[in-house]
Amino acid sequence: MKVWDLHCDTLSELRRAEKNGTPASFAHNDLHIDLEKLQAGDYMLQCLAAFVNLADPTPGADPLVTALEEIDVFKRIMAKYPDRIAPVYTAADIRKNAEAGKISGLLTVEEGGCCKGSLGVLRRMYELGVRMMTLTWNHDNELAAPQANPGGPLAAQTQRGLTETGFAFLAEMERLHMIVDVSHLSDRGFWDIVEHGTRPFAASHSNCRALCPHTRNLTDAMIRALAEKGGIAGLNYYAAFLDTDPAHPEACRSTVERIAEHAAHYKQVGGIGVLALGSDFDGIDGHHQLETAADMPLLADALRRTGFTEDEVERIFWRNARDFFEHNL
Repeated sequence: MKVWDLHCDTLSELRRAEKNGTPASFAHNDLHIDLEKLQAGDYMLQCLAAFVNLADPTPGADPLVTALEEIDVFKRIMAKYPDRIAPVYTAADIRKNAEAGKISGLLTVEEGGCCKGSLGVLRRMYELGVRMMTLTWNHDNELAAPQANPGGPLAAQTQRGLTETGFAFLAEMERLHMIVDVSHLSDRGFWDIVEHGTRPFAASHSNCRALCPHTRNLTDAMIRALAEKGGIAGLNYYAAFLDTDPAHPEACRSTVERIAEHAAHYKQVGGIGVLALGSDFDGIDGHHQLETAADMPLLADALRRTGFTEDEVERIFWRNARDFFEHNL
């Protein structure tokens, strides 16, 4: 079963290893994702995020430099293993790489604050190959308010959304056909995208709030709006976004059965077409039944046991995401 994953933080971890003087190979490493694991998991495409933490305590840390250095990691990976993985910049690249038997790598950004409010920087990010970007991560920036706030994971941010600059970024991203990613965005920001956006958008790594009341997840109303806009959502494997019941031990909260339950809820509320995968690999800690990218057959089996047909499992694993990007890049 082919796999298309909308989000991982592997570039950040590879950059961190380099900065620490212990560089790791993308061919084989101890992370959730490397080339061997992607091939073992039968991946068609992996979205690789340049992740930025605006609160990075490192002296002299600059969010734009961080993003550019992680993009440089992406470029070096693509240059070093051209026979095994190739970049996607256009819709045509998706099928070209598949026909050549190569895994595809699609460059994204997690934290629009790395652009420092500059539309010029945004356009240069697109030139470098970025094809999807979250407007926020967990900190306020020039574009919007994030979901994270002093009220904690169960207190949604409903008052503050996109700024004037954020609306300008929304318009320019849509003009460029850079996918707007609403994962991490505040509730108010989500509805700003729905009300003012004109193109389909994504929630690359967010689950269902009805099953797990963490504000990083989507409400049923959000899922319906995303589906109506032709958007897509990636199932996140992080335990805290799958199950917040304190009675459940941490080791048992991120199971393939629980991920399948979120998939079933997504299907019930928004239809099968809204579903995709968004692992958050190499950006999540704790115990997960899906330990690495090589373990994806476990999730396919769980979806089948939950009642999904083979056609529906394929749609969740890769076809919905492929169709979305082919139509929207």
